[in-house]
Amino acid sequence: MSKNLLFSLVAIASMSMFPYASFAAADECQSDADCKDGKICVLVANPKVCKAPQPAGSTCKRDAGCASKHCDIPAGKDAGLCK
Repeated sequence: MSKNLLFSLVAIASMSMFPYASFAAADECQSDADCKDGKICVLVANPKVCKAPQPAGSTCKRDAGCASKHCDIPAGKDAGLCK
């Protein structure tokens, strides 16, 4: 019983020393340059994360978000579709 209590206390203490936010920040990006392997930084996500470009027909907000590098956004709209 005392081993379980000791283990629990150590686990709680280690979690308080390394908050979750520090782990999440490691995966967060600020621009496409922060991403590797051809991935792009999804700027509208919270937190901003690296993802692979989307295939044709997917919703997009910028050319870099599409595998084809072409996002067709209709006039007056904020988003469009990957070509």
